[in-house]
Amino acid sequence: MHVRNRFVDLWRNMSIRVKSFLLISILLIAMWVLVLIAMFQLRMLSEDSSIIMDDYIDVTEFMTAFSNENLALEAYIRPSAMDDAKSSYLDAMNETDIRLKELTPNIETDVRNEYVLKQSISHSMTYFRQTQEALLNGDSDELIETYLSLSTQAAYIDGYARSLLNLCMSRGNAQWQEIQSANEKNLQRFIFLLFGSTIMMIGVLLIFTKSILRPLTDLSRAADRIRKGKYDGGPLPVRSNDELGKAAASFNKMQMEINKTVSALEEKSEMERHLREKEVREAQMRQLLQEERFAQLQSQINPHFLFNILSTIAAFAREETAPLTEDLILRLSRFFRYSLENDERIVSLGREISLLKDYIELQETRYEDRISMDVEWDESLTDISVPKFILQPLVENSIMHGLHECISGGRIRIRARRFMEKIVITVTDNGCGFDTKNTPRSAHTSIGIVNIAERMHLVGGNFSIYSRPGMGTCAKIIINEDLHE
Repeated sequence: MHVRNRFVDLWRNMSIRVKSFLLISILLIAMWVLVLIAMFQLRMLSEDSSIIMDDYIDVTEFMTAFSNENLALEAYIRPSAMDDAKSSYLDAMNETDIRLKELTPNIETDVRNEYVLKQSISHSMTYFRQTQEALLNGDSDELIETYLSLSTQAAYIDGYARSLLNLCMSRGNAQWQEIQSANEKNLQRFIFLLFGSTIMMIGVLLIFTKSILRPLTDLSRAADRIRKGKYDGGPLPVRSNDELGKAAASFNKMQMEINKTVSALEEKSEMERHLREKEVREAQMRQLLQEERFAQLQSQINPHFLFNILSTIAAFAREETAPLTEDLILRLSRFFRYSLENDERIVSLGREISLLKDYIELQETRYEDRISMDVEWDESLTDISVPKFILQPLVENSIMHGLHECISGGRIRIRARRFMEKIVITVTDNGCGFDTKNTPRSAHTSIGIVNIAERMHLVGGNFSIYSRPGMGTCAKIIINEDLHE
């Protein structure tokens, strides 16, 4: 345990350069050990195979050379022999002697049977050469007998050579079986070494990952958090005293200083925000005072003056027997009175629809047969509270944007009904319509429509517009029955 702790402390105090050198050296040593073992086994196999093949080749080359010599002898003793038959025969003899030297018996390396056969071949070849001398130097009368003697000796020598070849093949087969058995054992050892080396390499890679890659990854992630403005991350673990450990410690110190600086800047920013809010409130107070003074000045003008004038005009129209003019002036008068009443933000749905009918009458008079409008509503909703001025701007928007180019057949339909404890109001037209996704909202909506959407949001309601090019537009308002301001 003490030795392990010492090794861990030594490893932590090493530099990255030394750690990398050690880990790479271990990997290279393991790789070279495997390569050398494989090369050694391959060399041993090659040497053993070479010995077997050399013995086999020596015997077969001797047999081939001796066979060629016998063929040259037959060509030499023929009556119609060519002039160079003797020289060919002598060349064949020399080739056989060369191959015979490869079969020289060696009592130290040859097994007993091989040694005996090689001795027999050697002695037989010595007697065979003596008989050849007699053939080459003897009379022509004894040529046939000498040839027959050589043929008999050649048969014995060939038999010895074939026996030697069979013996070499048997011995080679046995040696090959031993080589295969040894190779199987060596293969098992090599696989075991390969498995052990693989485990060692995996261990080296794990150490490399834990000692170098993981600290680098942690440092990269922490730096990325700082880049994204997240300064509240925890400190990096300092696992060693190498360059990465020193970098992690420096990063932790830098992060702490950044946190202090950011906190100080946030406090300063908060103070500045409070000061700006105070200045804004003071500016708003000054503006409210100025508006109040203007309102007081404006209130000195009696708004009933406008209503009285319109009533007077209506009276003249009645005296002049102009009922339509009288009706339109009275509707306009009520519309102005409703518009100038600033003390109410929430009104009943009945009042809102009454105002809408006055507005519809005025617009139908203006557009005549080009546009028709109808109102369908449940009269039980008369006393339901709704925000003021939510219907007239919708109808006006349909006229101005949906039906402005309509020559005839334009229609606007206003419906109000109760649905699942909610009040649903729809204003639908068969105008030109528009693409709600690709068309800017300001191109088909007025300031009043935007104001309605904002007020619906404030009172807990919902406002939406559905439209398709060439098919018309539908504006929908959904209000809770228990409307809150």
